[in-house]
Amino acid sequence: MIRFFIMNGKNSVKFDMPADELFDHLGSIGINEDIPMCCSEKIYLDFYPTDDTDKIADIVCKRILESDRISEVNALCQKLDGLWRISAEELETAFAENDIRGAANMDKAYENLREELFGQSNELKM
Repeated sequence: MIRFFIMNGKNSVKFDMPADELFDHLGSIGINEDIPMCCSEKIYLDFYPTDDTDKIADIVCKRILESDRISEVNALCQKLDGLWRISAEELETAFAENDIRGAANMDKAYENLREELFGQSNELKM
């Protein structure tokens, strides 16, 4: 979904999210904490969709905040990876309506959308 490149001093790692071994990747280059998405004097971080056609990954990348923690982004990617019941257009509309930004806010908006759509499908069955 999203590819990360992180450099800590002379050590670097590249991996895709969602990642079950997120902290193993970070630890492999000497980072032993949950880092924010902004760069620092010591740590360089870059991210982008793993596939140019992945509209959901592109939406998420554009709405991540510097204050988001890398673990929050990973958790969001786990929820959004391989969506098949919600289209990129529905997700973008849900995020755009209130200018949703940040991993926690995107997670909440996704859950609300999922609940709304799931509720609609139950109503149709009755």
